[in-house]
Amino acid sequence: MENFTRFLHFINSLFLTTIIICSSPSLVQRLHLLFINPSSVGTRAHFKMDALKRLASRARQKSAEIILSAEKTEIGAELEGLLTKTDKTEEHMKKLVHAIEVYLQPNPAVRALDPRKDKSGRQNTLDGLGEAMKEAASKAVGAESTFGAILLKVSQTESKMAAGERQLIQSITTQTLASLRHLLENELRAVQKERSALNKKRLDLDATKSRWKRASDDKKPAVEAELRKAQDEFDTQLETISTALEALQTAVDRQAEQLVQFVAAQIEYHSSSLKLLKDLKRDLGA
Repeated sequence: MENFTRFLHFINSLFLTTIIICSSPSLVQRLHLLFINPSSVGTRAHFKMDALKRLASRARQKSAEIILSAEKTEIGAELEGLLTKTDKTEEHMKKLVHAIEVYLQPNPAVRALDPRKDKSGRQNTLDGLGEAMKEAASKAVGAESTFGAILLKVSQTESKMAAGERQLIQSITTQTLASLRHLLENELRAVQKERSALNKKRLDLDATKSRWKRASDDKKPAVEAELRKAQDEFDTQLETISTALEALQTAVDRQAEQLVQFVAAQIEYHSSSLKLLKDLKRDLGA
């Protein structure tokens, strides 16, 4: 029965280790260097074996928590709440970025070309409308006719509104959109990185606690030293992620200013367009 239990632990550890390896391309690369690269000897090979031992230890601990409901160190309800909020923030900031991109460029084919590239210089629908009116006046009905003359005047106004739309796109792209992307790629990514590190430190700590409980009296002092080190590293990582969360909140708060600028850019564009249309209507005598 004891051998069968050990076999189950081995299978569980192997299964979870495989999952962790497959989800980490960098780890796959390190494993390749360890087993394939002949230069991976001495200190480097020893370091890689230590990394594999830590990986196996974390896998065993995770297996025990999932299958055997082993006790694990809690990070606290407040921090758990902040991390849950972080996940929601990341999810909805991605949706917001996508919504703004669609607003600026409704055509998915154009958006897919290069989502980072400033597309404010591209011809927009108002450009196309103005050009069509201009060509109709010059190539069909005649600029000297009443309809042709009006077509030319309206085309000029449409072209001016097109220029205003390009300015709106450039303003939102370089300010609001750039700020949200920065938030996603820096502060939010930093929190998720530190979160992953915290989980690893937590697994290391709980694995060491389990070893201490199983250790014989003569081996407990050595394991206690490892336990103190694991606890210190876990506590340090708690402070690190708390700092990252504070930086994230500051960055999120800064988005309010960018949203005000977003609204201001819209007001400027629509006010300018309205004035152009009113001037056109007056010029046409309508």
